Amino acid sequence: MCSRRIHNFIKNVNPENAYRYTQLRWAKIFGENAHRLLKEVIESMGMELSMTTIYEIYLQHSLDPNINRKRLMEGWIA
Repeated sequence: MCSRRIHNFIKNVNPENAYRYTQLRWAKIFGENAHRLLKEVIESMGMELSMTTIYEIYLQHSLDPNINRKRLMEGWIA
């Protein structure tokens, strides 16, 4: 959601070259720089980006919300 909004903003800032901001290229650039955006967002909230904060983010947000979904590789992995 954040990536899409920023992508649209970038395209609107430079409309004559908007077609050159492809989704695949954008995904690569956004992924490579997402840590910088996270740092800015956390600091704007008055928090410090420490290892504890990163750990808490990973712990809370990396769980798959679809707990009943059958996994493709489930039967193959011991």
